[in-house]
Amino acid sequence: MRIRLALLGALLLAAGAAQAQEGYAAPGFPMLPHRRPLPPATAPVPLRSPVLSRFWHETDPARQAAGRDQFFEFVSAQAQYPESARPAADQPNVLMPTGRIFVSIQVRPNGSVRQPPRIARRELTQPEAAYPPAAIRALDAEAQRVLGALRFVRSPATQDSLVVPMRFIAK
Repeated sequence: MRIRLALLGALLLAAGAAQAQEGYAAPGFPMLPHRRPLPPATAPVPLRSPVLSRFWHETDPARQAAGRDQFFEFVSAQAQYPESARPAADQPNVLMPTGRIFVSIQVRPNGSVRQPPRIARRELTQPEAAYPPAAIRALDAEAQRVLGALRFVRSPATQDSLVVPMRFIAK
């Protein structure tokens, strides 16, 4: 009997530690969550807009022009033609969308932009059907990303609405 137990013990030690089946929990025992790997550190850094004036409320033409210039300077500096709107290397003849996208934003009294900004209209150089739908969605997403990050000064007004044109030119 002792030899059998010793033999059984030796076999268990040689077999190594028992491994649980992945995704299995015994009845009555909760499954423990598995640790997932962290996403790559290439996530886009959120934009931080300077606090811009509500130039459309200004009565002084010089202050209105200065506020408008600061607004469009920020937008043009941050907006990039998205790489996902460019054709793949194996399809160089696919058209890249160019033109203007008009985005409607609503500015709250606290200065933040109501999310998400809404695409009001597109004026592209070709009809939309000539471009890949994913490329047009990429332009829309870029416009919403940039304009959704805007911050304005506080105002007693309930809410302001603006339609902002954004020009995308493929280079």
